[in-house]
Amino acid sequence: MPFGFSRVVFLSHVLDTFNPVFPGDPPVEITPAARIGHEGYHLHRVSFGEQAGTHWAAPAHFLTGGAAADELDPADFFRPAVVVDVRARVGEDPDFVLGPGDVARWEAAFGRIPAGCAVLMWTGFADRWRDPAAYLNADESGRLHYPGFGPEVTRWLIEQRAIAALGIDTMGIDPGADTSFPANRLLLADHRIHLENLTGLGQLPSAGGWVVVGGLRIRGGSGSPATVFGLVP
Repeated sequence: MPFGFSRVVFLSHVLDTFNPVFPGDPPVEITPAARIGHEGYHLHRVSFGEQAGTHWAAPAHFLTGGAAADELDPADFFRPAVVVDVRARVGEDPDFVLGPGDVARWEAAFGRIPAGCAVLMWTGFADRWRDPAAYLNADESGRLHYPGFGPEVTRWLIEQRAIAALGIDTMGIDPGADTSFPANRLLLADHRIHLENLTGLGQLPSAGGWVVVGGLRIRGGSGSPATVFGLVP
């Protein structure tokens, strides 16, 4: 195990053709490119949008001239992590928006959020992953309904706790019903990343864990599908 940790866990979904995608994004396509019985080796041809499956985004995703996927630093992908469990609140209201009061209650229980960390919101929506309609939770007008970070708490976490990333087990760090993406715009206005479509957040402790984020360094890219590892104390 990595020094100081007891185990390593996956916090990412397997990339597959059934994966939910944000409305308008390219679907995931996986087709055979070579077969052991024919070419002598096994190979897939894979097509997807940069924000497919469990993924991260660079500032360029929302900021013109912001750092692209190939311009981030190695340390941007290794972060201490805190997990804010809001499953009970989301069970009552799928449009739940995390606010400063929720963070204050978390800190009262677990201590100050450390600078440079990834704040991960555990909503329970990962349990819906294999049912894309339930995961996106769109109403009859097409408006999406899933929880997220509000702009007030996002700004506070950036200014008062100097966080490096926000993450969530839904399609986006912004609530699904908010199409202006304020949390993304605030977070990615500087050298930070988001993590979306996470899973298995219950494997991490509320405080003391770390995340290690893999992916593709796409030239000029907005981000990449990712394998995300959790390091458990």
